[in-house]
Amino acid sequence: MQKPTRLFASFVRSLPAAQGRRLRRNLLFVSVTLSLIAVLSIISSANAAGGAYTVDDAGINAPGECNIDTWYQNGRHGSSSTSVVSQDCTLKGLPNVQLGAAVQHSRDDGDSENQLSPQFKAQLFSREDLGLEWALAGSTHFAFNRAHAFDGVDLNLPFTYQPIETLRLNLNAGWSHAYDDGEQNHRWTWGTGVEYDLARSLTLIAERYGQQGGEQAWQAGPRLHVGERIDVDLVVGRNLTGERDQWLTTGATLRF
Repeated sequence: MQKPTRLFASFVRSLPAAQGRRLRRNLLFVSVTLSLIAVLSIISSANAAGGAYTVDDAGINAPGECNIDTWYQNGRHGSSSTSVVSQDCTLKGLPNVQLGAAVQHSRDDGDSENQLSPQFKAQLFSREDLGLEWALAGSTHFAFNRAHAFDGVDLNLPFTYQPIETLRLNLNAGWSHAYDDGEQNHRWTWGTGVEYDLARSLTLIAERYGQQGGEQAWQAGPRLHVGERIDVDLVVGRNLTGERDQWLTTGATLRF
């Protein structure tokens, strides 16, 4: 009888070359993520939304707390990928404002791009007894390898309603200014999301989002809570316009 490792190696070799490389990249990212979790779990309470998901919630970190999000998204056909590392903190002197930045590396059909995005989220309204939260969020994007460094800006109004302890409903309405192939475009954006705590260590998340005259897509997957401060995301998504691309995302969040 063959050992499991030999069976797996044989299975990988039987795949087409592109699928085999994509599977190995995803397994490598998951291995690195789990290793990071094992190291940090002793120092690491994780919240919902955020991470690789597009639809934001209205919550922010408690004063003096930070979070680090990292995720890797790979297109179904292996021709595109995105890697992101993001950090956000709420200062004790500004208890209602969360400040941070994200660094993103994207690859599409051999072309690559690096981007830096300073970002903020200010909580405008919060009533725990009503289960209601409302915030204003924004980000500015700068590309490192383009003739024009300024790449766009996003403004968003996240609204969260929690009717019961295990269920959160998120609604986003916003505006986006972006350079598309040298043209400046302004679009209204929207999104809806659902988060359901199936168990203490597992949250199910699904979202649908889009832009006026632009892309529309959905994403869904489980969020595993490792201890109190670490989350692991496994996300499947699909674009509902154009070529209807599909993708798989793996990511992790650490709060401290």
